Amino acid sequence: MSKSIKGHVASRGSTPAPVKPYVYESTATFMVNDLLVPYETYFKSPLAKLGAIKQGLQAGALTDLLRVTGATQVDIAKWLDITEPTLRKHIQGSRELNQGLSEHIIQLFELFDKGLDTFGSLDEFKSWLKHYNPGIDAIPFDLLDTLTGISIVLTQLIRIDYGVLA
Repeated sequence: MSKSIKGHVASRGSTPAPVKPYVYESTATFMVNDLLVPYETYFKSPLAKLGAIKQGLQAGALTDLLRVTGATQVDIAKWLDITEPTLRKHIQGSRELNQGLSEHIIQLFELFDKGLDTFGSLDEFKSWLKHYNPGIDAIPFDLLDTLTGISIVLTQLIRIDYGVLA
């Protein structure tokens, strides 16, 4: 069977398995979901979030953040208000991140999780982030350097979910 034909075919026997024409999740979406899984408990429980912030996230959270957001190290350093060399030092380090960085990273993960939920595609959400939004009178991407800015963007995503765009 041609690679261009979508669907699944049984490897043995003559009866093909049913075709699933409406399943369009890409492997990139699955990878992002896998990267977000360890952080999802923080989105659902404020106490779990607080505990993780106080304990400090592992340095690997920065690598996960780079992968989930697709942002450059320059962007991530700007969002977290640290220099690029400091970001690289944290990425290569094995110590827990401080509370401020941990909180900001968790909020960014929560935002990207919500964006994926709202838009159904990480690429569509990233595109939306980079365009001017009249509802918040800003480009959402430019607000990710503060917790208040992230909160504003999250609120806008909730408004989109409910169809309240003005």
